[in-house]
Amino acid sequence: MGKRTSSSNRPPPSRPPSSLLPLIGLADRSILTRLVVTGCVAATANLISLMSLSAELSGWMRGEVLDTPFLIFCLSLLVSYAFAKRFVSLTLTTAFSALAEVRRRFLRHVTLGGHADILDLQAKRSFDLGNHHLERIAALLPNLSIAANMMLVAAVAYLYLWTLSTVGATLLLVAALLVGGWYVREAQRTRSLLSDAKESELRMLQGFSELVGGNAEVKLGKARRDELSQAVEADVARWEELKRRHGRNLGELFSWIATIIIGFSAVFVFIFPRMGAMSVSELPLVTSVILFLARPLSKFLNAVPDYVAAEDAAAQLTALLGTMPALEYAPSRTARAPRRFSSIELRGVSFAYRAGLRPEPFVIGPIDLTIPAGSVVGIVGSNGSGKSTLLRVIPLLFRPDEGQVLLDGQPVETDRLEAYRDLFCAVFQDHHLFTRLPQGPGFDAELFREMLAYLKIDHLVPDTGNGLLNRDLSKGQRRRVALAVAVAEGRPVVILDEWTSDQDAEFRTRFTNEIIGKLRALGRTVIFVSHDGDVSSVCDVIIRMTNGRMTNDRMTNTETIDGATDMPAATAASRPDMGSASAPAMACLQETA
Repeated sequence: MGKRTSSSNRPPPSRPPSSLLPLIGLADRSILTRLVVTGCVAATANLISLMSLSAELSGWMRGEVLDTPFLIFCLSLLVSYAFAKRFVSLTLTTAFSALAEVRRRFLRHVTLGGHADILDLQAKRSFDLGNHHLERIAALLPNLSIAANMMLVAAVAYLYLWTLSTVGATLLLVAALLVGGWYVREAQRTRSLLSDAKESELRMLQGFSELVGGNAEVKLGKARRDELSQAVEADVARWEELKRRHGRNLGELFSWIATIIIGFSAVFVFIFPRMGAMSVSELPLVTSVILFLARPLSKFLNAVPDYVAAEDAAAQLTALLGTMPALEYAPSRTARAPRRFSSIELRGVSFAYRAGLRPEPFVIGPIDLTIPAGSVVGIVGSNGSGKSTLLRVIPLLFRPDEGQVLLDGQPVETDRLEAYRDLFCAVFQDHHLFTRLPQGPGFDAELFREMLAYLKIDHLVPDTGNGLLNRDLSKGQRRRVALAVAVAEGRPVVILDEWTSDQDAEFRTRFTNEIIGKLRALGRTVIFVSHDGDVSSVCDVIIRMTNGRMTNDRMTNTETIDGATDMPAATAASRPDMGSASAPAMACLQETA
């Protein structure tokens, strides 16, 4: 396997510049060109329809009824509709395709990325936040695409206004720049309020979650309940105040903008004709253009808060994606994993587990370990000694930072990784019992039902015929169902992590007296972690972990094989639950100094 650098060891990336367009696939020049051309055609047609209306109005004022403006109006309206629809459709299709690819990248990271990174609570929180940001952007995109189309309409209308009144267009530009600068400043203040409100909301939701999750403890202690309730109440009050200020700012902002637009229209109507800057005949058309500009400008300004929120979400999502390596699905060189093997060997393996708030990584190793097929290996030690970490290193869920893992003497490289992992089935402490049973050809449904009966859980897991499982079970019952599923998958190595921790006394006793023997009789290699007393009677080898190192490994056999000791035949014969299975090959351990 060689030395590798854990992805979790990389320093957190700096936050990249905010950019929504690259994230949603609209930074490509060809896409932008198509959008601009499509939008400009729609905007021009929209303006032509306005001009035809103005021409028709002028004809009426002269006592004439004109057919040409009406025909032009109808044609331009159809063109405007078709191209505006195409603009919005192209924008949303491109953007949602890009967001779908982000979701696929999340999926590839979960299925192909490092298991240690996925287990990290911070990583889980990042995935939740990433999906939240995706939902925010997706919800805002339709409004933003319409606003972008409206801005192109405003741009074309403004160019037309320039041909009608240079002075008016210049004044409008100056006013727009002044109002725009003020608006941007106010929008930044509004964004700051929104960010503070978001932080308060997150604290508030976390407080609610703790009150719900620890409801029993809260109800048993008034002082603690009051303390937590007051903290949540403070966050609620803070959130309420920030939202009120944010709402007041937005209301004031839009009121001023509406007043300015109407006031500027009044300048054209009341002042320009008196100054001689505009003829009376031009006044209806210019006024129509000014009022026409009000709609797209209003739509654009209304969309600015949405754009700010989408830009903020895009920046955070881009930063999150920067922590994920680019992974692609590739066909495995091995069609299916071998169901037989001779030995699994860990040679000089070390792994540093970095998670949560640990200031320093927890390191296990270096470890030298050989597990022949058919062995029963017990791993014991105090809490935090590295038992469960080692249990995840053996099947390469955690990739070693140093050393090698070998299958039948051959290093397990990346192209053999999936085939190697397919040798293992596991019931970890944090196991997940899936709703649906495996559907592949390797799953033995008959053996599954037999194991359910053997584990006395079949009455709670009826055979529905559609592969669905009843998951409304206690933790101990779920572990028993998970073990039955694991055995029925037919994989040669069974990993059990504190399987007895949620079992009653009967099954804790049966685990050492019967279940291990049952798995051995089925020809499985068993590797398990246990806290339940002396398990030496069922183990070929006991590995004792202390602070990440193998110490005081206890052999339960007497004959030496490759530096270890072999189980006497009498031991196997004294176990009727093993059936006719031959005595397993012994694991070979070399204690690291």
